[in-house]
Order: sequence, then C-alpha cells, then structure tokens
Amino acid sequence: MKKYLLLSLFLLPMLTGFAQWVSPGQGGQYTLASIAADDSVSVTNLQNGMFQIHQNITISRGDVLVLDTTVTQVRVDNDVTIAIYGSIVTAERTGMLLMSGDSTGVNGFGLRIDSAMATTISHICFEHGNRVMIIQTDMTFDSCEFRDFTSAAINFTNCNPTIQNCYFHHNHAAAITSGANVTGSPRIINNIFYNNVLDNGNFPQINLGPGAEDTIIIQDNHIEGVASTMSGGIGIMNAYGIGNTQMIIQGNTIVHNRYGYTQNGSHIHAFIQDNIIQDNNLETTPNNGGSGISIYGSNNTCTAKIRRNIISGNLWGVTTIYYHGVDMGTADDPGGNVLYDNGNGGTEYELYNNAFSDLSAVGNYWGDNDTAHAEAVIFHQADNSSYGLVTYNPIMLLEPRVLSFGILQSDNPQLTQDLFGYFNDQGDTILFPIGCVIPGDVFSPLMPSVKVPLGVSCSPDPMTPQIFTEPVTYTLSTPHGAMRTFTAIIRIFGGVADNTLQTVSIYPNPCSDRLIIRNEGMEKLTVEVFSVIGQRICHLQTVDTETVLNTADWEKGLYVMQVRQGDKWKTIKIVVR
Repeated sequence: MKKYLLLSLFLLPMLTGFAQWVSPGQGGQYTLASIAADDSVSVTNLQNGMFQIHQNITISRGDVLVLDTTVTQVRVDNDVTIAIYGSIVTAERTGMLLMSGDSTGVNGFGLRIDSAMATTISHICFEHGNRVMIIQTDMTFDSCEFRDFTSAAINFTNCNPTIQNCYFHHNHAAAITSGANVTGSPRIINNIFYNNVLDNGNFPQINLGPGAEDTIIIQDNHIEGVASTMSGGIGIMNAYGIGNTQMIIQGNTIVHNRYGYTQNGSHIHAFIQDNIIQDNNLETTPNNGGSGISIYGSNNTCTAKIRRNIISGNLWGVTTIYYHGVDMGTADDPGGNVLYDNGNGGTEYELYNNAFSDLSAVGNYWGDNDTAHAEAVIFHQADNSSYGLVTYNPIMLLEPRVLSFGILQSDNPQLTQDLFGYFNDQGDTILFPIGCVIPGDVFSPLMPSVKVPLGVSCSPDPMTPQIFTEPVTYTLSTPHGAMRTFTAIIRIFGGVADNTLQTVSIYPNPCSDRLIIRNEGMEKLTVEVFSVIGQRICHLQTVDTETVLNTADWEKGLYVMQVRQGDKWKTIKIVVR
C-alpha cells in the first residue's frame, strides 16, 4: 500500500482576512514546527505531527519548506493558500493517516507552486481542496493521492510537470487540466484516474491544452469513469493554433467514460498505440459523442498515427471530422488495430470518416475475417460522396492461435531458466521439456507467460498460476466467434516413464560424433532431444530399424532424449563429449 502524508485542504471559516506568513527569502529551510514557533497565529502545532494552517503561507524564492517524516497531517483553513516560490521537500511516509473534512466550496488555491525550483512532491494525500496550481515549474508528483477536489485537482501553466504513480478519484472536475491558450508538455505515467468529474462537466478526466516544445506523454494509465455521462477519458484541444503539439498516447486502459480519446483543433500530432479503449458509452445521445478515438481537425495539421489498439464497446469506434491527417495503417506499416462491437442504434460503426480527407487504414481487424464485413462497418466515400475515401484492404485476419507459451524465471523463482513450450505433432497440446531446471517442487503452481494475437481472448486467465504437471486446458476465442482449445502440460524428464519402451535402444552413450537409435518394434518412432534448459534441438520420426544422429556439431554436455512409440515412451540422458 502507498504511504501518504494527508494534506487536507479543509474548508473551515477563514480566521484572519488576508494576513499571511512569508519567509524572508535568504536561503533558509523551514518546517511547519519552526513556522508555528515563529508565528502561532498562522500555524498551530497540534502535536504528534499534526498542524493547522490558518493564514496564507509563502515560501519565498531561495527558501525551502521541508515536510519530513515527523509530519503526519496538515489542515488548511478555508481560502488559505500555501504558495511555493522557492522549493518544497517531502519525504516518504512511514505511515498514512486519513481524515474526513468539510466538502463545501473553496474560493482560493490549496497549493500554488509558482516559478519555483524543480522539485518532487511524493507520498502526500491531498483532500478536499480547490486545486493544486503549477506555474512555470517543471516539477514531479510521485505516489500522491488527490481526492474530493472541488475543481481540477492539478492545473498547470507554461511548464512540463511529471505526474506518476498517483491516484486521482472522486474529484468534482478534471483530474489534470491546462489552459486553452497556454502551453505545457506533461508526462503523465502509470496513474489511476477513477470516477472524476463528479459535477458532470463537459470535459475529460485528463483535459489538456496545446503542448510546448517537449512531447506530451500519457502512458500506462488506467482511466475509468463511473457516474459522469459528460466526462471523457483524455482530451486535447488546440483551438488557437498555438505551437506544434506532439503527443504519445501509449499503453493506457480507457474504459467507461463518455468517450475515450479526442483531439480537436490544429497543429496536434498524436501517436496513439497499444491502448485498450473499451465501453466508453456513457453518452446518452450518440450524435454528441461516444467515440473510442475522435479526431476533429480544423485543417490537415491535426494528425494521428493509430497502431495496435483494442477499440471495442464504444458508441463509435474511430470518428474523424472535418479535416485531418489520420494514418491507421499502410501497406508498409499495417495498423494492427482491433476494432469490434462499436455501435449504436443497432448499427455497427467501427470507423466513420465524416471528413473531407482520405484515410489509409490498411491491416486492421474490423470484427470479422470477411472483407465485406469491413466495408459494412466503415463509413466513408462509398456511403457519402462528400466523405473522404478509406483504404482498408488488405484487412488483418484474426485467428485463435498461440504465438508463444512459456514459463519465465522472472515470474517463477523456483526456476533457474526460462522454459518455452511447443505444440505436439497434432497441434493440440503444448509440452514443456524440463530436464534438470527445477530444483524444487515441480508440483507447485507456476505462472505462465502466454502470448496470443491482439484481440484474442484466453480462458482461464493466462496470468493465473497453474500446476502444469496436470493437464491445463485453455480456450482461445476471437470476437467473430472462432474458437480453439489446447492443453498445456509439463513432462518431467529424468523420472519414471509412464510405460517403459523395451524395443528401443540408444548407443553409444556417452558419444562423440554419432548416436545410434535401434528400433526393434518395427513401428513409427518419434524422437526428440532437448538441452538441459529445455530447448528442443532435434525432432524426427522414423520407421527404420537403425537411425543415426550426427552429434559432431552438438556442444559437449548433457542432453535429454525422449522416444515415443504409440502410447509407450521412455526418457534417457545422453552425454556428448
């Protein structure tokens, strides 16, 4: 669990008009305890690490406010601002204390960081404030919590803040916002946004204006709406054509909002890849929103490159409006997007090119492996001559297949090497040759690493540990209903075979340049040889009485051979020297 200092911007009656405490700006360090000792009217030391701030506190340029591990709780009266022009230093908490507070309106800033030194604020829980304002300060918020704010929790202006590992929830407006006529390129990474915009305003949980010279990065976040039918997931607007906004939207999960991602205006260039954008369908009037991705360009300088996203369950899949420069895939660089089950009013809308501009969308999956289906769910020039043309052939076909199936040492400390399974001859069973790589209990659960094509679902969850010495059956399925089952099982070499195969002999052992397999059974024999880390280096089938393997090029060492004949099999260890 994250540890926080609770900085509660409580809404208590204002006590002292516009009085304030201001540090002298002479390079000093100040704590709340030292400020309380200097001016007990401004700050009250409530003991046991608890403080209450009654008047505005200003840390002047050159000075530092230190919130060390002894501070556990700070209450701030109504209309009081903590203004940082110098620097603020926080320490990771060893404990977390939460309190409730008055949730009525706030008129002033809770925290203002203005033209300050670059700094990191970490492990603080901000509660019941108005907003945290960042002005011309490239600072970092790390592992903080923002909840129950009456307006946007973080508002930044003319700066490039980093906001990472934070939790924004139950705020009445956006979680993060910037102005429409100011620039900033934030890095918003690995945060959780949940049930913000409780006042049901017409803006997203991440609501940005134009970017600065750096690239805006929004990556690996979970953005989930609950109650607000007017709030989207991520939005950026450049209504005034300021600057040249560059964006990377990558690895996010955006679910259950009014819409997923939208960009509006000009001079916006977004790379949108590897996101899951699902069930953004809270808009009650489809003509007013509900897109997984929406690109609204006032001219062709509003561009987006869209790759390898899952877009499903939205009122519209991807919508493009007016002008744009959208690239959803080309012959040389296929899109790899998976779009399905987007629609409203009983009609499926995977891509709606309601724009003058043509659009290339080659190499995407549109809910079926049938090209005719793609044409039916893509709305473009073929449906209305005023729309731009969408080029979508060839489409991406989606099959229920396994790309790789492994058991990685990083997920399973009892292993000494990574293991990778392979399909048997019938293609319905994945086998794991173990050799001597599991020193402990091979019957303990192992966490698999299963890779399937984007858009293919797997049951049971491939992240669930399994005891693979017993058969584990997986079911793969595609959105259009194709299914396949396969079984994964570990075979333990070096143990006792299920059936001893007496008709086969292998010699010489040890060997140097050749190995002879003698088959007296006169039936087809399947031979597999593995290294001790489970890599299959030889696989053959033979009906000959004598088969010779050339081992001259094999590395010296120990190998495991398994031979099978019908339902009989045996395993022996081979030494090459």
